[in-house]
Amino acid sequence: MTTSPNKKLTISANRAHIKISWTAAFLLVVIGIISFVYADGFTILYRSGLSLITPHIQFEIKPQSTIIPANSSIQIYIDAQIKNSQDQLLEGFGIAVTILSGQAQLSISDTLPTDISQRWWLTSPSHPQVVTLSFTYKHLIKTLVIDVYDPTPPTVPTIKAPINDAIFSTATPIISGEAPTDTRVEIYIDGMLNSATDVKDGNFSISLQTALKRGKHILYATSLNKYQVRSNRSDTLTIDIQTPDPEIDLLNLRISPKIVKAGQSFRIFVPISSDINNVELILETGIYTLQDIDNSSVFSGEIPAPSNPGLYSLSLVITSNSEEKILVEKVASIQVN
Repeated sequence: MTTSPNKKLTISANRAHIKISWTAAFLLVVIGIISFVYADGFTILYRSGLSLITPHIQFEIKPQSTIIPANSSIQIYIDAQIKNSQDQLLEGFGIAVTILSGQAQLSISDTLPTDISQRWWLTSPSHPQVVTLSFTYKHLIKTLVIDVYDPTPPTVPTIKAPINDAIFSTATPIISGEAPTDTRVEIYIDGMLNSATDVKDGNFSISLQTALKRGKHILYATSLNKYQVRSNRSDTLTIDIQTPDPEIDLLNLRISPKIVKAGQSFRIFVPISSDINNVELILETGIYTLQDIDNSSVFSGEIPAPSNPGLYSLSLVITSNSEEKILVEKVASIQVN
């Protein structure tokens, strides 16, 4: 049988095309393998295989605290809990611990709580630092960071104003002074915490957050850093609150109903002078703002009653248009049944 030149040419072209196709396919396979290797594909396959052949395990690290003062006489415990898919507790002898950064002394506890797989005791280093620990159980890894801080108390704050025996016509005078940066200054009045503010630039200034009654009060301040280490208290000073008598029409002050059911609410109406900007009602359960809705100088509001029966006193904090505050104690009372 004789093959025409055109048919031979066609067969040769087809064979060449097949060779090119197989070459292209081979190159694509090679490129795919190289990309797979560079993309850490074997690790992906390994982890995927582990996830298929390894039962589900819950592995948790539970430290007593993640901050500890730099004091070699102090210890904290670090617990590990391992549970299987049936929520059964597993033993923790196979856990490996590695210190990644810092210096730490770890020892295994002789006794364990019933719900813990393993417990270690960490002895605090003697110098401030960050300790990083790695806990490995089979293919699971947990990292724990412990902040070892300087236990030295912050510097005592200094109250610059007011001066001792200062007299105020407002129940919430401004207290200002100096304190360490990045601390929190707490203001105490008569031994009770009254106000607090964060210090950003070494100075603080704060209006007392709880109004004071008339008379003399003892004031001092302390500083608290982010580790809750407290300074010694500042020198005490005396302030004298001499607020004017507010013009409250006590004869027309009304409460409705007169006897309040526990857990319900009542309304109060307080007639007062026209130069008042704000009125707050103080009840044992909280502080509530009253409203002068129709600009009649009668401040009112619906107040939730206490949940327990008893006789409760009502006090007012009155703010004038000049922003001076007056505390008026026990202006009325309510009977809660």
